[in-house]
Amino acid sequence: MHLGAFSKAVATVLACSAVLAGCAGEPERPTLAEATRQLVSDGDALVSGIKSGLTGLTQERADQDRNTTCLKGETQRYFRAKGTFANPSAENPPSLVGLLKGELEGKGYTEVVDNLDLWEDDVSVSVVTNPTTKLTFVLLARKEPTPNVMIVGKTECYPGNS
Repeated sequence: MHLGAFSKAVATVLACSAVLAGCAGEPERPTLAEATRQLVSDGDALVSGIKSGLTGLTQERADQDRNTTCLKGETQRYFRAKGTFANPSAENPPSLVGLLKGELEGKGYTEVVDNLDLWEDDVSVSVVTNPTTKLTFVLLARKEPTPNVMIVGKTECYPGNS
């Protein structure tokens, strides 16, 4: 192989590698509509697995923009579900939160805060986030007070529509 041809081949390989490395970096951020659909889907899956053991279940399914923790002009969506144990004496908050956390970890979420960070008796909390979809869920179960179970999911902040 001629030295000039070899240099061109190396330069081409390096250029292609640089382009591919740039593409393989941070995943593209989903749109607010895409993130909202995934948030509701993941939240509904959590609730469907535990709703038979709850009474007084209420839900907010990310149907409105909120700017509670965003900068001015930004918005985000929330999924909220809460309910009371149908049989509180038979419930184990750490087991329930572990079950919910495991379901989300199977969908690519990773835990960022767990029960050991809080050290509260009869209360179990976990915070998980998905690095691809940029969604976060807070999972809480407790013996008292009611509601005993709370699931809060949220999107990142997105530019507002106004």
